[in-house]
Amino acid sequence: MEKKPIYTILSFPPEEIDNIPKSYGWNTSEKLGPIHNELGWRLVDFCRIHQIVYQQINKSNKKLDEIEIEPFTENPADIENLGTARKMSWLIGKEFEHKRIINFVDHMTVVGLWAICEQFLGKIYRAYISEKDNIEENTISTPYRWNDFLSGFSDKGIDLTTCDNYSNANECRALNNAIKHDPKVTERLTQFDYFANHLNKNLEEIELEMQRYLNGVSDFLGSLIEKGSEIIKNAP
Repeated sequence: MEKKPIYTILSFPPEEIDNIPKSYGWNTSEKLGPIHNELGWRLVDFCRIHQIVYQQINKSNKKLDEIEIEPFTENPADIENLGTARKMSWLIGKEFEHKRIINFVDHMTVVGLWAICEQFLGKIYRAYISEKDNIEENTISTPYRWNDFLSGFSDKGIDLTTCDNYSNANECRALNNAIKHDPKVTERLTQFDYFANHLNKNLEEIELEMQRYLNGVSDFLGSLIEKGSEIIKNAP
């Protein structure tokens, strides 16, 4: 079966329109608009890596499907059976290789996706407080821990948990932590429905819903930018 890579709002193929991320902002006249514009293009470039790997694996899998293997003869001593066995072993090896590559690129994409999310949370935080409180952006200290981001934005009037698609973004965050430290389904991951029945299972054995995580981070940050811009716009 052909594997589907992840896409952003700017690169989504028409046939996949039902899974497209939401469109937020993109109005550079807003105070935080330029950050959203930067985020959009960063995600386009980032997803391109995932697309290239998937396209190559799909192309290779298609060639594997076209290979014909003669059935074994009834006589085990026939030399043809040795060639058949070797060809089957090679095909199985290539299939496992492709699975490992897909697994690796998915895991690294989750980690990279959350790294981008953290980078832009910092950018948004500094720009938002700078505009809202009329202070120099370079003097603002950026949080590094997730709970500090939650409390920092909350102190300035934004509840991150109310941002659109927060649940999928938060799941991406938790999955990122598991992949980086011990690629198994932890008790923390079982709090999310997708992993609820897989406690202690190796994450390499679980197919990840990559588009859902991309949409989660994209929608979450876009919604945050929109909320921040609206508060700044309506400030007295």
